[in-house]
Amino acid sequence: MTVNWGFDLLLEHTEDGYRATVQDSPAGQAVRAFDLPFRPREQHAAVQRLLAEAGDDERERDAQFALARELGGRLFDTIFAGPILALWQESWRRAYEARAVLRVRLGLSDSPELNALPWEYLYDDTRDEFLGLSVHTPLVRYQPLAHIIRPLPVEPPLRVLVVMAGPAGYPPLAVGRDWRDLVDTVDFLAADGRMTFERLAKPTLLDLQRRLRQQQFHIVHFIGFAIRDTQSGEGVVVFEDEMGNGRSVNGQHLGKLLSDHYSVRLAIVSARNAARMGGIDPAAHVSEQLVRRGVPAAVYQPSKLRARPSLAFMHEFYAALAAFRPVDVAMADARRAIQLEEAGAGWGLPHLVSRVPEGQLFERYAPPPPAPKPRLHVRSVLSKGK
Repeated sequence: MTVNWGFDLLLEHTEDGYRATVQDSPAGQAVRAFDLPFRPREQHAAVQRLLAEAGDDERERDAQFALARELGGRLFDTIFAGPILALWQESWRRAYEARAVLRVRLGLSDSPELNALPWEYLYDDTRDEFLGLSVHTPLVRYQPLAHIIRPLPVEPPLRVLVVMAGPAGYPPLAVGRDWRDLVDTVDFLAADGRMTFERLAKPTLLDLQRRLRQQQFHIVHFIGFAIRDTQSGEGVVVFEDEMGNGRSVNGQHLGKLLSDHYSVRLAIVSARNAARMGGIDPAAHVSEQLVRRGVPAAVYQPSKLRARPSLAFMHEFYAALAAFRPVDVAMADARRAIQLEEAGAGWGLPHLVSRVPEGQLFERYAPPPPAPKPRLHVRSVLSKGK
């Protein structure tokens, strides 16, 4: 049985500046102040380079990987210094000796500057390792629990409801092709009876609500557009209305709808043509709001991933969930699948937001053992015979 430990790191912007707090770890607690490692303009330029499509240019992909290592190293050195570095090194040593998983649970305040930073690229130069690429140190953007969320017992298959919205007035989406590609990628899970995928017939909010009432689903996967709402400044995803036009839905509204259904433990937001707002992708903002509103976990998958790496990500991620692996470990597996499919830095673009401390969303249902049959006493049977 895998031993699970946590390295709980809270980053916040206070009146006195930026502060990092190790709230819990195998080696203790610590607090230290820090400064942002990048100026806003420098950060924006670096992130845009990571987001740029390298295509088939091998040199550009190599340059992106080197940039990811440089950015990740600067982020790591900014936070993991002094007493926090000492705690990290000792925690890592203890976890290694115990063969334990050391989860990096990264708590971020509401500061836009902190949320916009690409923490998924945290790079430990001492071990020459990206934290988020290792199943031994899975990385998650963690939100504190209002209550303990226990794994949902599920008798396979896990059920996935896919919402694909291509409303009028937006660039055309190859919805049919995207659906076929997804099904072809994960059909082996359906063939084994481990996971089923259903496409919502009409991608409206009302039809989503109706279908969730009719059938128990465990995962909701949205594929479509994410934009910035000009009035509220929030990120929103775009469903369709009854006429096929766009209907903007923010993470608060969608999160409330999904959290009303106890079986839904995960939402996946695969964004298309998303415009960034203040350094934050609107779809990423939606995924964070979904978890704040009560969904146990949400995954943000950006449009910048090309088709093959994106499908490799889905293949590994869904296969890991179907094997009842923790969602943060599944995320590390899926990131490595992107890296193997295409060199570069695309593996760090998706991220996971969660309220589940050990990442276990589901567990295989085990029926209770049959009740023992009552034993008849020989003496009582003989007395009845008389």
